[in-house]
This record gives sequence, C-alpha cells and structure tokens, in this order.
Amino acid sequence: MSLDTQKFGMSRYWLSAALTKLPSHPELFTSGALCAARKTFLAGKNQVAAIKNWLVAAEVVATTSKQTVLTDLGRLMAAKDSRAEAAWTWWLFHLHLGANTDSFPYCTFFKEYDPEINSWSSFDEIIKKLNECQNGESIVAEETVKTYFEGVERNFRPTWPIYGLGLIERRRAPEESKKELIRRRCVEPNDLIILYAALLFQQKFFANQATVEAKKLIDRGLSRVLGISGNSVRVAFVRIHQDTTLGQFLQYSQAANLDSVQFVKKGEDTLKQIRTHTYVQGSVRWP
Repeated sequence: MSLDTQKFGMSRYWLSAALTKLPSHPELFTSGALCAARKTFLAGKNQVAAIKNWLVAAEVVATTSKQTVLTDLGRLMAAKDSRAEAAWTWWLFHLHLGANTDSFPYCTFFKEYDPEINSWSSFDEIIKKLNECQNGESIVAEETVKTYFEGVERNFRPTWPIYGLGLIERRRAPEESKKELIRRRCVEPNDLIILYAALLFQQKFFANQATVEAKKLIDRGLSRVLGISGNSVRVAFVRIHQDTTLGQFLQYSQAANLDSVQFVKKGEDTLKQIRTHTYVQGSVRWP
C-alpha cells in the first residue's frame, strides 16, 4: 500500500482541525459531508482526501465507509495537544509513519536515506531511488511515486512541523537549475523518543519476540527514522537500560558478537503509557 498524498503535505492546522472536529463529526470524511469537510479544513476536495490519507497512515484515525474516528493515539493528541503545537505530537506522527510499511514513499525515504551520509540529492534523484526500492504486489508507476512524494516533500519545507523536527536539511541547487537539494540530517532525540520508537518497531515487526537483536531493529530502519546512527541507538539503549524508570521497559545486553534488546514491557498498553508520560513530562521540545 502507498500513501496517496495528492501532492499535499500535512499542516499543523489540518491536524488540529481533525483532532478537534472528528470526535463530534465522525462522518466528516464521507462523500456526503464533503462540503462540511472543506469548510472545516479550509481545503479543496483533493486536499481533504490527502488529509484523510495522512491521518490513516500515521495511525491517528481509523476509518470505515461510514465514519472516521480517532484512535487511542489520536485521542491522546486531542486531549494533550489539540492545537498540534507540541514537538512530541509531531514525533509521534513521524514515528508512526516511519514504522508503517503502508506509508510509502514516506517510510521508504527515511529508511533508505542515511543521515550519516552527508550527500545532497535532487528531487528527481530521490524519485528514481524510491521507484527502484519498490517491491511486492503494490508497485506503482514512477509518475505516481513522483505525485505521492511531492506531498511528502512539502513537509520538508521551512515552517512545516515535520521539517521543524530537524530531520531534513535543504539548500539551493546551482542557480541555473532553479531547484533545491535535500539531505538527511542527524539529530539528538531524547531517550523517551528512542524508547518509544524501539517499542513501536518491536510491536510492528517482532510482535512475537520479547527479545530482539539490536541489529534487526536497526536493519528495519529504527536508527534512520530517528535520525541517528546505529551506534547512537546502542549507546541510547545502554542509558535506557541503566535508567531506573526507563529500564523497567527495556533491557539491553551485549556479548562478543551479539547485542540484544529485551522488551520487559511491550504492546499497545505500554506504548500508550509512554505516550502519556512524555506529554505530561514535557521533555520533548523543538530543536
């Protein structure tokens, strides 16, 4: 599956409007409520479709043919940050997209481009690579990849909240091309973000394993989605292991040629607990 962005990114206003309006208007994304949805989001028909697709891919909403409702994640966002202003809200949005294999090309971009490799790429170069990375039964045409990634790329522009996380860097290309170049950027997420991401990846890809090799988590894209190196993930696991509070959730062991992560607590209830704790603590801030 792919994330059909209709060439539109996800703005702070659109997320806030969804968090605020959907609890009382679950029919908002149905065809019969299109006029109301356009007024709510101040958006056109294609933009409304894109907003719904972003929300579904980020697991903020669950949808049927007749209604769209906030998930546990969406309800917490609505309760703690209905204006969608908190950095933690957008880290959650980003991490759930990054861990969702149905969010192509968003997840693929973050998993394929290494923040440690200090090289710039043009839009066309990214499209070519993303197209080559497709596999399985849900392959789309290169022109469709381009359309979908145009919406993803909008999130990478200054003033957009996902850009504000610091994961992306931009610069102007040589003047004659009149284009911009993009590259991944290393950031320093705090240990709560790293713990949550590790638990999320365990739930998504290793749900039946209480102990997972650190390399397998990293190979699944954990470090790249976080914007750090594989070694930095391991260093963070050591800190989390030694922390009296965070160590209750995750234990890290190192042997000669193998290091592994034991998920002492795991599953949706644990993710919910950490989400709530992080909102209350307020330790995740914008760079």
